Amino acid sequence: MEDRRGHKVVHLTSVHDATDPRILHKECATLADGGYEVVIVAPGPHRILPHRVRHHSIDRPRNRVERLLRTIPRVFRAALSEKAHVYHLHDPELLGVGLLLRLRGARVIFDVHEDIVLDIRTKPWIPPSFRNGVAAVAGAVLRTVERKFTAIVPATPSIARSYTNPNTVVVRNYPRLEELGSEDGGPSFTQRPLNAIYVGAITRVRGVEQMVDAIAQPSLPAFARLVLAGTFEDRATRDSAASRQGWRRTRDVGYLHRDQLSGALAQARAGLLVLQPFDSFEDSLPTKLFEYMGAGLPVVASKFLRCREVIERYGCGIVGDPRDAAEIAEALKTLFLRPAQAQAMGVRGRRAVRENFEWNSEARNLIGLYERIV
Repeated sequence: MEDRRGHKVVHLTSVHDATDPRILHKECATLADGGYEVVIVAPGPHRILPHRVRHHSIDRPRNRVERLLRTIPRVFRAALSEKAHVYHLHDPELLGVGLLLRLRGARVIFDVHEDIVLDIRTKPWIPPSFRNGVAAVAGAVLRTVERKFTAIVPATPSIARSYTNPNTVVVRNYPRLEELGSEDGGPSFTQRPLNAIYVGAITRVRGVEQMVDAIAQPSLPAFARLVLAGTFEDRATRDSAASRQGWRRTRDVGYLHRDQLSGALAQARAGLLVLQPFDSFEDSLPTKLFEYMGAGLPVVASKFLRCREVIERYGCGIVGDPRDAAEIAEALKTLFLRPAQAQAMGVRGRRAVRENFEWNSEARNLIGLYERIV
């Protein structure tokens, strides 16, 4: 790899935290290791970041309107002040910022984390009668502007199919195994509490209500617990979850940084991935699937997701109907009460990640793209 010291890369986000796993611990860490000077422009108090990455802090917005009216202009001004060789933006709402930077002659990469058009159709803050129209407009805008960017970096091959930019490079969100616990897989399952863990954004469409209902099912031991490690999408969603019977068996631990996540995973016997059957999820391979597998946890997952193929191929979990709390509970009961079987599933999952789904292969794709455009 050519030494790129003196070349500055600035990652831009108005939505994510500076410690976002994909942005910081994967892409920025890889670029810094490759010799680039790397900066993240992100909202929130200034952080001292690992991997020799610098945080250019901007004020965190108090609500969505303030984010659109104030945060996005602040991101643009911060980007200009950094005078980078490449700008790498992570949010659809920053497309205008990216186009303005392109007009000034900058090289700009648009990193597409989700299928934007399908994702809009699940947004609770958009009235249902408007979602299809908003999604159609968003699709038309994307088709108009995406070829104006230097490159597109989709997180999955299915997302990539929506883009015609000739410089489209898939960089999957595979995990770094060293961040997910010790090589031996951590404590024996017989020594772990009966915890089922969910990691990520906590929303209705990702099954929070079904998970809380499942942990309350009488088929599970009374000391079984659900651990929610993430941030609720809004107060109403948390209030709804907290009103359910299973909440008294639920621990809401909030967002966990990478050094905390491995410890929480090592105290669980199963990872939950019960996304509800929406078109935007059907073809997805969520990051948390590979994080659970990489941590040596068996996965309880929705049978409607493409990840069913991975789970069944490698024998690393149980799939079922994510709408049925009793069915989720039965899967957890199997894993809780048969620790040797559960641990064997976890071992197979970790081996599959090490051999097929580890970040190193994606790091090469990212570095290859940067070496072509810098």
